[in-house]
Amino acid sequence: MATITPAAITFERILVPTDFTDISQRALEYAKVLAKPANSELLLVHVSPLPDLITTPEAAWIDVSGIQKQDAEELEQTGAALRSEGYRARAISLTGSLYNELLSILKECKVDLVVAGTHGKKGLDRFLAGSDAEALLRQAGCPVLCVGPAVPELRGKTWNIREIICATTLDPNSAQVATVAQKLAAVHQAELVLFHVKDPGAKQEPDYETFEEAFRAHGSESLGAYAWLRPRVDSRSPAASIVDLATSRRSDLIVMGARSASPIVTHLEGGIVADVLAHAPCPVMTLPQR
Repeated sequence: MATITPAAITFERILVPTDFTDISQRALEYAKVLAKPANSELLLVHVSPLPDLITTPEAAWIDVSGIQKQDAEELEQTGAALRSEGYRARAISLTGSLYNELLSILKECKVDLVVAGTHGKKGLDRFLAGSDAEALLRQAGCPVLCVGPAVPELRGKTWNIREIICATTLDPNSAQVATVAQKLAAVHQAELVLFHVKDPGAKQEPDYETFEEAFRAHGSESLGAYAWLRPRVDSRSPAASIVDLATSRRSDLIVMGARSASPIVTHLEGGIVADVLAHAPCPVMTLPQR
């Protein structure tokens, strides 16, 4: 499980779902950066769908077992390549529902961080296909790092985490999310920026003092300084404010809370988290929030 001390946060097991697409490979490169400091174990997971019981004549010739075997071999080759680079890596091939299998392996292997690529589906595509990454982050029970379509590839480059933006509505229950962001900043010697995002459903003005008290109760003064940015007065959505801030400051990581929700929510109109994932210029780490 994750180790969270007054001065640091590390991850022992990092799960990286893959479907062998470019977006999955991009996510793996970011996972390697987070795995290196603590020699975390990388769990590469590929989930093959169950065979269709009703097969069209045109698809009858497809060798499903052959495809699954080929996928398992490719997954093992990726694991072997990681081990040759000095990483602890394990390849896990599963068959079934992607969402259910990933939740099951999260519990079985006591995973404490998921790093997943997402296409940031919107509109009709979102309604028809949903977002596996968003469904997972809302039920995982552990931090999930999402690498969206606007995040640059890392091949041949390095991911130096110089600045972390933690977006918060100032709900005292989200203070622990800010604390994790503070500890990540301490590990990477990065600057932490706490950004107050207005909650559209809030019925009263936020209380900075109460949030600060909760934040200090969870965190530690020894972790270093942080800066506050108040919300800007404009007509943009909270998601647009977060993305624009990260873009203008060239931030390296966004940290925010995500409340638990049914997978059906990911087929409906996207909220703040979904919009940030679709447009963020850097990876987004979400943490469970009550």
